[in-house]
Amino acid sequence: MGAAEDARDGARVDAKLIRRSKRGGSDGRAAFSDLVRRHQSWLVRYLIYLLGDRDAAEDVAQDAFARAFLHLSSLRDPRTFKGWLRRTATRLAFNQRRDQATRRKYEEQAATTGASSVASNVAEREAILLALERLSYPYREVLVLYYVEELSTRELARLLDIGVSAAKMRLSRARQEFQTIYRTETGDVR
Repeated sequence: MGAAEDARDGARVDAKLIRRSKRGGSDGRAAFSDLVRRHQSWLVRYLIYLLGDRDAAEDVAQDAFARAFLHLSSLRDPRTFKGWLRRTATRLAFNQRRDQATRRKYEEQAATTGASSVASNVAEREAILLALERLSYPYREVLVLYYVEELSTRELARLLDIGVSAAKMRLSRARQEFQTIYRTETGDVR
């Protein structure tokens, strides 16, 4: 089964769970709990890349699910739940980044790690996350959506509500800016 078929099957399962959720009652709550279980891990992973902090990502994911539950009746096409949830979470993450500084714990992790290869991997990951953090939010968002969530440029354009050529341009500029920041952080002056 291909990725497209998996996505269609997942959308069908989501649609059934959403219809049950909208009916309310204990069956509706159980159906929504199933939706949360189906989508929580990818959503938290996505938000970790946007926010740089697991606790903050989990908080925003919880808020996104709460909002999804409260506004489930406004979802026109239940098959689009995943994209709808991602857009909600992205807006919440943007608001959190704007309103609060994000805390980092990666230096502590690197300091407590004994093996040099693990420390090297942690240091590289830290440099990547630091470079992502220093990018403007729109550039960070497009890189995470493209490289972590593996969206196509067409999907990026639709999600960001811009044209495909604008999505390609934003992705290109984000890559260039990321490389500049990353090289500065790592001392790599190619």
